[in-house]
Amino acid sequence: MASYRVYVTAKASPADDDWELLVETPDAVVATEMVHESEGTFWRRLTEDGHVVLDRV
Repeated sequence: MASYRVYVTAKASPADDDWELLVETPDAVVATEMVHESEGTFWRRLTEDGHVVLDRV
């Protein structure tokens, strides 16, 4: 079973350690919805099993 994580940052040009975990879920639909919301963040990133799927959304 895959694990999806959504990370957020308020930095315009984030380094790897500027990302904070927002949510971890086994549901791809929930993760995709969360990564496309932008409330209170500059960038969001989606990973699947540790691999970046969407970077800087």
